[in-house]
Amino acid sequence: MAATIDLRTLVNFLCLLPITFPEKLGGSLPDFEFDFDALPGTQHEFKIVVKAGKEECFVQKVAQGANLHIQFEVLRGGDRSINVVLIDPNYQVIQHLPYQTDGKIDHVAVMFGAYQVCFDNTASRFAEKLVYIYLVTYVPEEWSKYLQEIQSVSASVQNFTGALAGVQSSIEKVKIHQSESRMNVIMDWYLLTGNNKYIVYWSIFQICVIVCTAVFQIFCLRRLFRVPNVTPTSKPRA
Repeated sequence: MAATIDLRTLVNFLCLLPITFPEKLGGSLPDFEFDFDALPGTQHEFKIVVKAGKEECFVQKVAQGANLHIQFEVLRGGDRSINVVLIDPNYQVIQHLPYQTDGKIDHVAVMFGAYQVCFDNTASRFAEKLVYIYLVTYVPEEWSKYLQEIQSVSASVQNFTGALAGVQSSIEKVKIHQSESRMNVIMDWYLLTGNNKYIVYWSIFQICVIVCTAVFQIFCLRRLFRVPNVTPTSKPRA
């Protein structure tokens, strides 16, 4: 399967550049910098529309040894199934999830480079898919080094750094849980919106049927009780 990046994906990736570049991806890369929170890693959350018969890909730079976590869910469109492919910098398929409505991908990068995540909707010829995506990448070793630097400042902060690591781990779990809850809320919102449109259109149709029926009944009653003023011989009726 060829991994192609169309114009929509390129625009989405360029929109992410101001967010991605100031953040540190980790690893032994001198050109990278820490983000403002001094935490190595990056995360993104967005939605994309995959047209019928098309494939949408986006690219994320990942450092060597970094953990890459991708979570997705098809919010609407057809049978809500889509093919998901993760491709490494050498254009080799790492993971392939066929016909999934939701799921996640966890991968440890063995090399530095641009990893592609492609959402293939070529199996659907008529229905486009709206996909929610949540992506996190971080380097556990860099986080450990960060803790060691804090510990080297003073021996009295050893307990504090251990608690900080636990808090950070809990925060990451909370973020993943929040993303799952947010996806459920968004899916429910689209379901309610669709049901509301269906009820409104069906109600308008029923109103039109009732009005037409009433007009027809009035016409029939008026025609039934209509009595001519003259006889068939054109004489006034007594």
